[in-house]
Amino acid sequence: MKYIFAHTLRSPHKLFIAARLALLLGFAALTNLPAQTLVQAQPNSNSVAMLGAKTAATENARKKTDILMSLAETVGESAAAERLVEYTQQNDPSATGRYWAIVDFSKPSTTKRLYVFDTATGRIDTYYVAHGRGSEGRNDDGIADVFSNAPHSNSSSLGVYRALNEYVGNHGRSMRLEGLEQTNNNALSRAVVMHKADYVSENFIRSTGRLGRSEGCFAVEPSVINSLVDELKNGAYIIAWKG
Repeated sequence: MKYIFAHTLRSPHKLFIAARLALLLGFAALTNLPAQTLVQAQPNSNSVAMLGAKTAATENARKKTDILMSLAETVGESAAAERLVEYTQQNDPSATGRYWAIVDFSKPSTTKRLYVFDTATGRIDTYYVAHGRGSEGRNDDGIADVFSNAPHSNSSSLGVYRALNEYVGNHGRSMRLEGLEQTNNNALSRAVVMHKADYVSENFIRSTGRLGRSEGCFAVEPSVINSLVDELKNGAYIIAWKG
């Protein structure tokens, strides 16, 4: 687990990021107030009130994505965050979710490459996450090299996802994912979900030199599935990325 302010003493650049983030977090807290407290509508002027509420919502969404970009910069994930923000600005410009996530498949499975950003508090949590066995190259080195959206490929798919509802399945508590791009739009039909797995653990890494592999799902440690589902379910945006 990391907190954004833990990084601020390392360089003047980080101090600037922290100061900018503090301002953004303060504004985001303000814009979470009910729309009627932000807009002084004229009597019997519903259209003005609606316009003001829409403007406030849009500004709130922009501030949330600005916070995401600032947080992502501190952990070297600016490019992935920018790609995610571009998608939401084009397709869901009023998105105001608190939590956003990046899975960086350019990193080996022995690193915590799932990042969850809390735009309300500035907190960044990191987790181990497995990739599909169809994505592993011949070297068997824990690095995802091949990505596919095809059924039965057992591969991970790159692209932007939206977290859907939770359910209880073969792996216990799990969360459905909707693939939103051509590279991952078979996620629901392929049953690509987030679930827990015993092969995602530091003990497994010590014994094999890597995590185990899924059939394309985002498999995580059993101890963290509840917090991930609680934070991301019902609307959070996630990007699977390889820079």
